[in-house]
Amino acid sequence: MGLLRPNHSMIGFATAPFSVDNVFSFLYNVLMQNILFDLDGTLIDSAPGIKHSAIKTLKEMKLPLIPYEDLDFFIGPPLSDCFRLCNVPEDRILEAISVFRKFYEQGEQLNCSFYPGIKECLISLKKRGYHLFVCTSKAEYFAVNILENFGFASYFDHIYGSSLDSSLSLKKDIIALCLSRHGKEALMVGDTYLDIIGANENHIPSIGVTWGYGEKEKMIQNHVSCLADNTEELLEKISCILPCHS
Repeated sequence: MGLLRPNHSMIGFATAPFSVDNVFSFLYNVLMQNILFDLDGTLIDSAPGIKHSAIKTLKEMKLPLIPYEDLDFFIGPPLSDCFRLCNVPEDRILEAISVFRKFYEQGEQLNCSFYPGIKECLISLKKRGYHLFVCTSKAEYFAVNILENFGFASYFDHIYGSSLDSSLSLKKDIIALCLSRHGKEALMVGDTYLDIIGANENHIPSIGVTWGYGEKEKMIQNHVSCLADNTEELLEKISCILPCHS
C-alpha cells in the first residue's frame, strides 16, 4: 500500500496555495473554540438606562409617550426597528436614534448591572481555554464603554457591536463578522429569538438564557439548541455542545 500523500483539499485549502500562513490560519480556525455572548439581557440588565433614554427621546421629539413598563421591546433589536414600533415617522428615525444616543451617552449607558454569576461564569470559561466574544446589536462604542467601566472588557478577546452609522446592525451580520475573523467553531449565547436566528443563519449552535428579556417559547420556535436557567446550567451546556480542546 502506497503512502497517503496530503493535498490541499485534505487540509482545507482546496484553492489556496500551500504556505505557513495558510496552515496557521487553518489551525487557528479549527482549534479556537469561541463563545459569542449577547450583551443586553444576557450579560447585563440594561433595561433602566435603555428605557429611560427611550422615554427622554420621545419626550424631546414631542412624540406620544409609552409607559416605562411597556418598553421591553427596546432591549435587543436595532434602534431603528424599536422606533418604528413606537410609530416614529420613517423620515425621523435617524433623528430619534441620534437623540437616544445623546441621552444614553450622557449617563444612561451605565444605568445597568451585571446578572448574578456572570463574572464567575466568564472566569471559569477563560480558565477552561475558551475564547470569549461579545456580539451585540448595541452600538459597539457603547458596548465597549460599559464593559470597560465595569471592569469586564478584559474577559473578551473582542467586542463586536453595531456601527454608529447603522451600516452594521443586524445580529446575523455581527455574528458573521466575528466568525470570519476568529473561526467558526463557536456557539452563541443570548436571551432572545433574534440571537437564535442569528446563530442559525450562521450555522452555529445556540444556548438561550431565560433570565433576560426574551420569551422562552419564541427561542424554542426558532430552534434554539438548548436553554439555560442559570449560569451553572450555562457552563454545563457549553461543555456539552462545545467541549474545550485545551
